[in-house]
Amino acid sequence: MNRFLNNWPLLFIALVCILSRLPQLLSPELLLDGDECVTGLMAKHFIEGKEIPIFFHGQAYGFAFIETALVSLFYLLFEMNDLSVKLPMLFMWTAGILFFYKTLHELSTKNKLLPLLITLVFIFAPSWALWSMKARGGYLTSFFFSSLLMWIVFRKKGIKSNVSYFFIGLILVIIYQSQPLWLPGLLPIVIYKLYPQLNRNKILSLAAGLIPLSCSFLWFKMQASNHWKPKVFDISFSNLIHNIKDCPILLFDHFNGWYFLYYVYKASLACNIFSCMMIGLIIFLIIAAIKYSLSNYKEHSLFIISVLSVLFTIGYCLFLTEHAPRYLTPLTGFVLFSFFVMCDNSPAGTLVSLGLKYLLPAILIAIGIPSLISFKDYTFYPARKIEVLSITDYLEKHDIKYCFSNDGLLQWQIMFYSGEKILCRESDTEDRYPEYVEAVNNAFIRDRQHVAIIDNTADLQSISPDKAVNIVSHFYVVLQPSDEVLKDMEFKF
Repeated sequence: MNRFLNNWPLLFIALVCILSRLPQLLSPELLLDGDECVTGLMAKHFIEGKEIPIFFHGQAYGFAFIETALVSLFYLLFEMNDLSVKLPMLFMWTAGILFFYKTLHELSTKNKLLPLLITLVFIFAPSWALWSMKARGGYLTSFFFSSLLMWIVFRKKGIKSNVSYFFIGLILVIIYQSQPLWLPGLLPIVIYKLYPQLNRNKILSLAAGLIPLSCSFLWFKMQASNHWKPKVFDISFSNLIHNIKDCPILLFDHFNGWYFLYYVYKASLACNIFSCMMIGLIIFLIIAAIKYSLSNYKEHSLFIISVLSVLFTIGYCLFLTEHAPRYLTPLTGFVLFSFFVMCDNSPAGTLVSLGLKYLLPAILIAIGIPSLISFKDYTFYPARKIEVLSITDYLEKHDIKYCFSNDGLLQWQIMFYSGEKILCRESDTEDRYPEYVEAVNNAFIRDRQHVAIIDNTADLQSISPDKAVNIVSHFYVVLQPSDEVLKDMEFKF
């Protein structure tokens, strides 16, 4: 009985994590995006013994083996569908949330309710409404291991054994290889905790975890495809000035959660209010950190370091080449961690303290609940669920096995939702998975009977008005396309 009473917050948090995502999971709009479909297809290949996926297809970065393996397990237990991709990611995120709570619980000195409240704010934050279930090449792997690492370094019993430092080294490498966006915020806190305890043996143990695994990943990178290598950062002064001006909008778009890649959509009022409150909280934390650094640094040193983590996480986004809110994904966790540290160290009993500790989290939770529910209506580029299913159904009914798609995201959705019965390629000659390009090209050269071209613009209708068929919405198809049609649609060979 005592054990249950001690663990009830963990069970409650896990239950809230799952229940809070039901509006999305049960929505008719639930749809995997193109990158999630890539992970889904990687898991299928893994089960079939075609390959062992270390990195996300077409990249020499984005450690994706853990996420792919979990999806594969769900395929074996159930079947290949979008829920079998979403659910293992949700369970992985839930595990990370539990370690986030355990970290706050270890740090809590005065109030055991505060860690639970802050964790609930995290669960209902719209910035994680979608990302809590996205298999996107390492994001959730990095989140889970970052939460695990924070718990390890903040355990009350401390880090005494050299073995623990060895595992810390391993975890840091996994985070870096999965999604290094967590490291600018994570490293100041980890260094703050570990540096005073370091000695020769612990440094050697840390290196024993870091170096061999880093070398192993370097070998895997040499074997991996390097097709997808976008320029993410630009350190030029002009780009810096532009991003400084854009920073408030980037923060707003990130915290309300209504975006996909570089596309920003209209969010619900609750999401926008939550976003404004998070931005206000960041400003408040920065002002408090400046005040404490000038007056009582030693007593509030961890809080000041935690605010640096927030600033470092925002800082690297000042050098992005595009308006990409997803690169701020680690920010919510670091902001809430910093807020917890400040509240936990604030004087007890005052009206201001009670407002910070209880009223503000309660308001954020109350706003976060309708925010999360609003995501049941979330749709994104390039198609809705009913449109993707209509496309795959039409192509299968007409015995189409190979398809040219003018959209680089739609092609992966067609392949996943057809169970790879239809293979697709986009307009470029190279892609994340060259075997698909080769298969479609060969089918087109050999026999066009099972080949089609799909278009999500009006171009195909104007190029081939006599053969273009409007399947659904703005999607057109031409069966057995000619060389001229493909050339006019700018497909390269």
